[in-house]
Amino acid sequence: MRQSHTFKKLLLITAMSGGLLLAGCDGDDGKDGKDGADGQSAGGEASSPLAVTTSGFAIPGDAILVAPDAVDGDDITEALSVALFDLPEDALVVLPKGRFVVTESIVVNSASGLTLTGHGIHETVLDFSTSNGDDAFRFQGGNGITVRDMAVYEAPKNGIKATNVNGIHMTYTATVWEGELEANNGAYGLYPLKSQNVLLENNYAFGSADAGIYVGQSENIVVRNNTAKQNVAGIEIENSTMADVYNNIAVGNSGGILVFDLPGLDKAYGGNVRIFNNHAYSNNAANVGAGVVGLVPPGTGALILATSDVEMYNNQLTDNATTAVAITSYLLVNDDLANYPANYGATMGDGWSPTLKNVYLHNNTIARNGDDPQGALLQPIIDGYGSNMNSKGSPQTFPAILYDGIGELLSNTGDLAGFNALVGPDAQADGVNYDPYGAGDQICANSNINANPAPAYDEVNTGLVYPDDPADVTQVDGDGNPLPHLLIDQMVNNTYLSCVQPRLAPAVVNFRNNIYGCTGDDLAEAACAL
Repeated sequence: MRQSHTFKKLLLITAMSGGLLLAGCDGDDGKDGKDGADGQSAGGEASSPLAVTTSGFAIPGDAILVAPDAVDGDDITEALSVALFDLPEDALVVLPKGRFVVTESIVVNSASGLTLTGHGIHETVLDFSTSNGDDAFRFQGGNGITVRDMAVYEAPKNGIKATNVNGIHMTYTATVWEGELEANNGAYGLYPLKSQNVLLENNYAFGSADAGIYVGQSENIVVRNNTAKQNVAGIEIENSTMADVYNNIAVGNSGGILVFDLPGLDKAYGGNVRIFNNHAYSNNAANVGAGVVGLVPPGTGALILATSDVEMYNNQLTDNATTAVAITSYLLVNDDLANYPANYGATMGDGWSPTLKNVYLHNNTIARNGDDPQGALLQPIIDGYGSNMNSKGSPQTFPAILYDGIGELLSNTGDLAGFNALVGPDAQADGVNYDPYGAGDQICANSNINANPAPAYDEVNTGLVYPDDPADVTQVDGDGNPLPHLLIDQMVNNTYLSCVQPRLAPAVVNFRNNIYGCTGDDLAEAACAL
C-alpha cells in the first residue's frame, strides 16, 4: 500500500509541473532522446522499436536486454552486473519491466556512450533494501552516459552516483526511500560529483537524509523539470560552476533549494549559479541530516551559504515556516575567526572563502513564510526578531529574505584583510579576496513580489543581521566587536539590499555533441526568457 500511496503523490506533483513524467511522449524537441542525444538517430532507416518507455524513448531491437524473462521479486543482480561489465561503446542496456531485487552495488567503470534504461519509473523498479553494497548505481569515469526510465528504492547509501564523468544525463528516474524522513535513510538520491556537462531533468527524489538532487564539484550543469520531495535538502548545488536550476518543484523538504560552498573539497569554490522559475513551497520537514546540511533550518525555501556569484529570480517561495531565502556567510556555521587559518588555511589558499559576494535576488514571488521560524543555526536571530531586541524594538515577523551581513561588515572594517595572505595566486587571479566590498560584490534584493494578502501584506520583510557599513555600527561588545543589530524593513521598497547586479551568464551543457539549456534545446523555453 505504501508504494501505491507514494506513486499517487508523485503523479499529483508531476501533473502540477506540467506533465513531468510524460513530457515529450509525442514530441521531437530532443528532451526525450529522439534527437540522437541518447544513442538514437533522428534520421536514417526506419525500424520498429522493440518497445517504447513511458517517457516516449524508443528501444531498438538490437539493445542488450537484462533478464528479459524475470518476474516480479526476482533477484537480477548477476544479470545486471554481467550486462554492464566490459561494455562496447554506445551500448544501450535495457532493464526488464517489474519490481526486482538487487543485492550489490552496481559499479560501471569508464563507459562511453552508455544508455541504461528501464521502461518507466513505475514500470522498472529496483529494490536495494537487502543490498550488501553502499550506492545503488555508481558510474566512475567515462563520458556520454544516460540513465533513464527507472526507479531505485532503498539504496543503503546513495541512489545513482556519477564521479568524474564528462557528460552525464539522468532523466525520468526516481530515487525513493519510503516512509517518513529518517536519519538512517540513504544520503543522496541523484548524485553527480566532480563531473562536467551534467543534465538532470524530469526526475523525482523522495526521502534522502541529505540531498535528493545534488550536483557537487562540477561544472556546466542544467537541473530542470525535477521534483524533490521530503528530503533534508531538496536540490543542492555545491562547490560548482556554471549551473542553471529551473522549472523544478521542491516541496516538503527541510530546505528546498541550497547553494553551498563548503571548505576542504578538491574544487574549492563555485559560482555563476542561476536559480530561476522554481517553486519551493512547504519545505518544513524536520531536519534529520548530519554535517552542514544538518544545520539547515527546517522551513527554509532556499539557502545560499558562502557562495558568490548567484542569481535567484522569478521563483515562487511560499509557505516555508522559517524564511523564503537565507543568505549567509560561513561565519554562522563557525564564528571562530582566530582559528580560521589553522582550520581552513589550505582550502582558503585554494580559494574557498567564508564570505559571499554578488548574490542577486529579484522578481521572486514570496508569500506566507516565517510563521514558525526554527533551527539552531538561526536561533539567536529568531529570538531577537521575535522579541524587542531588534532595530524596531518590538516583535517582528521573521524576515522572508534574511542576510547575515557579518562577512561583508568585517571585510569593510578591514578585520578580514589578513586572510588575503592565505589566498593562492590562482584564486587571486580569479578575484578571491578579503578587501572591502565594491559595488559588484554587494548582496542585492529588489523587485521581489509580495504575494501576501491584506492584512498580512506588511509582514513580508527583509532582514539584515549586521549592518554592512561600518559607519552604521552602533552596538559593540566590551572588546569593541560589533553586535547584531537585527535590522528589518518591508521587502517591497526595502531600505536594505536595494541594489542591482548584472545578470549572470546561462549554463551550457554539451552532451553527445548536442547543446542543452537556455542557449540550446531550451532556447524557446519561457523560463529562459525571464
